[in-house]
Amino acid sequence: MTKELNSRIRATENFSTDLVHEIRNPLASLKSASEIISDTTDKDKQEKLLKIMTHDVSRIDRLITDYSQMLKDELAISSEQIEDLDLKPIIDSVVDDFNNIYIEKKNINIKLNTSGSKNYFIKGISNRVEQIIANLLDNSVSFSKKGSTVMVELDQNENYIFLKVSDQGDGFKEKDIKKVFDRFYSNRPENFGEHSGLGLNIVKNLVDIHKGEIYASNSPKGGAMIEIKFPKKYN
Repeated sequence: MTKELNSRIRATENFSTDLVHEIRNPLASLKSASEIISDTTDKDKQEKLLKIMTHDVSRIDRLITDYSQMLKDELAISSEQIEDLDLKPIIDSVVDDFNNIYIEKKNINIKLNTSGSKNYFIKGISNRVEQIIANLLDNSVSFSKKGSTVMVELDQNENYIFLKVSDQGDGFKEKDIKKVFDRFYSNRPENFGEHSGLGLNIVKNLVDIHKGEIYASNSPKGGAMIEIKFPKKYN
């Protein structure tokens, strides 16, 4: 217990150090922009600076929000019950929710394809599986262009359930794609205020809790693809 406690304390200290480092960048940018904007009368320049400041504030807000959520999640997970879960109705529900928002808002359609099986049972925590899917869809939608499609595929074999989410964005630019699961992954789009760099790291941690495996790649058709392999539930 003492070793586990010390390990958690070190992890929290490291995470806090990383968070402080990440917040310093947008704070420095925000400070510089605020100083310049008061000294210029050029409207175009003021507009650009205001845009930078808005992004910086959004970035800081997202970092703090996601970090707080991670701490709450860690405390909550220890008391949550693992049960038999059918992935399909959970995914159906999340996909419906996202379509209700983004078909009209961004003209982005999310489609679910299954292998034809009726059930996809795993051992898991229902709201955490929902969180995994929602984070993946949120990530895919934010990198997708208007009028594009996000594909969600569900399949299984004798031992595993496979979940794949792919978009039609620009894909991952990292040579070492494993880095996308690192905390504060920094290869972000222009609207970086929408991202804390924690989304895929949170997903990976939740997949690990479910004894699963997660992989990132670029789809042959273009865009990013995340694949998760969950151990199948056995009686």
